[in-house]
Amino acid sequence: MLRLNKIKYLDEGKKIAFDYTVDEKFKSYFHSSNQYYALYDQDISKTPKSIAVIPFLANIMPIAWFVGFDVSIDEIDETFFNSLKILKEQFIKYHPKNDIKGELLVKKIIKNTIDGKETSLLFSGGLDSFDSLTRHYNKNPFLISIHGADVAIDDKLRWEEFKKFNSEEKILNHDRLFYIESNLREFYTYKVDLLVDHLGWWGMVQHGMALIGVLAPLSYKHKITDINIAASATNEINYSWGSSPYIDENMKWANTIVTHDGYEFKRTEKAQNIVDFANKTGFNFKLRVCYADERTGYNCNKCHKCQRTALSLILANANPSDYGFNLPDNFYDLIFKNFGKDCVMTKGIKYQWTCIQDMAKKADSFFVLNNKEKEQKAIQRFAQLNLDLIVNKNAEKVKKNKKRKHILRNKFPLLYKLYRKLK
Repeated sequence: MLRLNKIKYLDEGKKIAFDYTVDEKFKSYFHSSNQYYALYDQDISKTPKSIAVIPFLANIMPIAWFVGFDVSIDEIDETFFNSLKILKEQFIKYHPKNDIKGELLVKKIIKNTIDGKETSLLFSGGLDSFDSLTRHYNKNPFLISIHGADVAIDDKLRWEEFKKFNSEEKILNHDRLFYIESNLREFYTYKVDLLVDHLGWWGMVQHGMALIGVLAPLSYKHKITDINIAASATNEINYSWGSSPYIDENMKWANTIVTHDGYEFKRTEKAQNIVDFANKTGFNFKLRVCYADERTGYNCNKCHKCQRTALSLILANANPSDYGFNLPDNFYDLIFKNFGKDCVMTKGIKYQWTCIQDMAKKADSFFVLNNKEKEQKAIQRFAQLNLDLIVNKNAEKVKKNKKRKHILRNKFPLLYKLYRKLK
């Protein structure tokens, strides 16, 4: 069992710290010296206990279900308590190989009501969140960014850059832009990553519940009942993912409604929507689609995520430099490196490239970077690639190597450093 002993407000009411103890059998899944917390940029200490517990449970309960232990707390919001039952069933459905169990034991269930109709949107500054903002722009939503999700908490440089980029965006209402820090990826050990295939705990299980759950205190304070999280895939995707309508839209408390926004649009359609919105309104905003270490500006401009977004903009007849990209001269050569004999491509990545292939086949025009004739030939060649010959090739080998390195790096850090030097 895991027992929540106390919820504490620290740092002038801005930080919610959770004091909990874990039975000896399950301690290896948690960092005892780095217990879960959420730090806000404002005082949220008047949050009812039954709602303040939601960020904690949104992160703890999936671990409890997959490992198989009970969680004991004093009180909880009634809507969220019922939502957890539905969420558990969703994970049972999508992870049939896992023995998902573990219960939430509660002394008191409380019915809460938030008296308001404000709108919020989780905001990362990427293509998905900017696309969602264009559709909710007239609602003047609260935009909420979370430090500890895409940017590690100890990476102060990247986070300050992120906030600086936000401050430069004229489309954003800076009075309604909030920041949260939470160790939602650091309070558990490497053993949690091993609970699912491909070491994908954050992506396959945690991130939808975690990101939405941490908003609960702000929703109470600012009377937010319309909560939005941008979709990263569409209904054409049938693999397990931690953020989907079946997860996100069952993450609710009091009288809130959560929308997995943009689920009906492919990323190529989102790119076209953003270009159309910019052309219509005159807003010129910069997309931040990657967090590569070698990034020196808005994007690294070289990783496959940057490549796919930039190519989508090109096919929408837009200049990528207007949207935060500074593409190298060998941009199209980099694209074709993704499809070489030694590449590894998952079904999800294949789907993203296939969407762009479909866009390339239909495009009447495109933005020319340097040489129209050469680039047109490259686009035509790309459009005709048979990705079925590539998908999942070398996947098992890569999976085994990734798991071995993950265990070595986390269980034997000194030995792993020696291994890196020898390599």
